[in-house]
Amino acid sequence: MSETTAAAQASQEPMAEKPVLARLSIAMFGMVMGIGGLSNAWGAAHRVLGAPLWISQVLLALAVLIFCALVLAHLAKLGFCFAEVAQEFAHPVRSSFFPAVSVSMVVLSIGLRAYALPVAHGLWWAGAVMHFVLAVTLIRRWILHAQDESVLTPAWFIPVVGNILVPVGGVPLGYVEISWFFFSVGLIFWLAFFTIVLHRVLFVPVMSQRSMPTLFILLAPPSIGLSAYLAFTGGQAGALGDILYCLALFIAILLATLWRHVAHGPFFMSWWAMTFPADGWAGASIAFFHARPSVYTQVIAFVALAVANGIVLWIAVRTALHMASGAAFRED
Repeated sequence: MSETTAAAQASQEPMAEKPVLARLSIAMFGMVMGIGGLSNAWGAAHRVLGAPLWISQVLLALAVLIFCALVLAHLAKLGFCFAEVAQEFAHPVRSSFFPAVSVSMVVLSIGLRAYALPVAHGLWWAGAVMHFVLAVTLIRRWILHAQDESVLTPAWFIPVVGNILVPVGGVPLGYVEISWFFFSVGLIFWLAFFTIVLHRVLFVPVMSQRSMPTLFILLAPPSIGLSAYLAFTGGQAGALGDILYCLALFIAILLATLWRHVAHGPFFMSWWAMTFPADGWAGASIAFFHARPSVYTQVIAFVALAVANGIVLWIAVRTALHMASGAAFRED
């Protein structure tokens, strides 16, 4: 057999599959955001609507367990598969999911505040510092290197608008001044990036099926922004609160009309991007009902919570099947 023939046959053979550890995606932290965010929404429902507390507690425990497992797994990946981590952080889309780790810390700190205050303080500080470093690093990269608009997705909101979440956990812990810093950065950059993302969605060829669920991230900034604003004002809804509430409601209705276009095709772990924005909308709607009680705000609060539960449950079932088949660890 000639060397040419052997080389041709070798090129036709499938490449050796990377170990599972090397194929873990940082986007898996979206599970912590989705389940932890739903726990916080149920916590708000317990305080405002009289919902059972145990639902929030069970979801919080599950989110903590998943977070610990993912942290250990990704630390192992960092130690044994550093090249794959560096490659993922250099990717124009996947890199935006790294701040999901810091957002997860803040989400868990909000839920744990009532049960383990020192842990909540530690998680909030770790999440805030990590998110600041990642936001500066990624925004600096975007400034120094020209970006391909065709690969832009709403996932870019995660490192930028994740700053808005920090006050939701920080203000009740007493970190008001620091929280104002994060809120200001997140709010102003949200306005800028919303324009950029909307331009990409309207005037650039349609996003891939894998990226379409990230459209739900558009719901996160006004929803989380409303919760942060209510934290600053002690639960008093002013003009800015009304604006954020109405904008979040409009985006939620718009996404509902796009549901069949967003959630179709093969399942990917990126679908978890739909969960946290829905959770945030539910929590913000419940908080706004508490601030401005009426039949309308009450109905919207119940609907938002039901929608968040439905989305998280549906995606959790799809994820279990996805993992059982092994496909979750073969996503390219």
